[in-house]
Amino acid sequence: MKNILGVLGFKSVGALRKAVKAGDVNALEFVQLMSEFLKGGIKSENVLLKGKADLISYLNLQMGYLKHEEFKVLFLDSNNKIVSDETLFCGTIDRSVVYPRLIIEKAILSSAKGAIFVHNHPSGNLTPSKKDIELTLEMQEIFDKIDVKLLDHFIISETEYFSFYENGLVEYY
Repeated sequence: MKNILGVLGFKSVGALRKAVKAGDVNALEFVQLMSEFLKGGIKSENVLLKGKADLISYLNLQMGYLKHEEFKVLFLDSNNKIVSDETLFCGTIDRSVVYPRLIIEKAILSSAKGAIFVHNHPSGNLTPSKKDIELTLEMQEIFDKIDVKLLDHFIISETEYFSFYENGLVEYY
């Protein structure tokens, strides 16, 4: 990744993020291109999750710089391979309406055994709202009934994240 960034004139991922935030057209095009490539690669290649750090970097680059909220779900098979990576809901600068029925439908259609929720907070404040927590607990309860495990729910900013699992808001066994 550093070699690619160097060719593009960026010394680090942080420099790329700053250029994206500043509206640099080349940086924006690169991030959009990589995002589309990664979406396509994930969907067609069935990539095995290799670690949380790689996942968080991918999500930070894909969603962290957005000026509006988006809610995506990564659906996984029984081997924790991503079978579907879908942005299901787009919102405004501080909220997104999420419909549990659509999430359940997508989980069933993708034959998912696991799911990871991800949404961004354009403000940079990673504290989950009451609605974020309620939705997560509600969906975890519904997923348990249809034999799908909610593995985590991440809130993403440009450089950081909040994990519901790491903070005791999602439990699985």
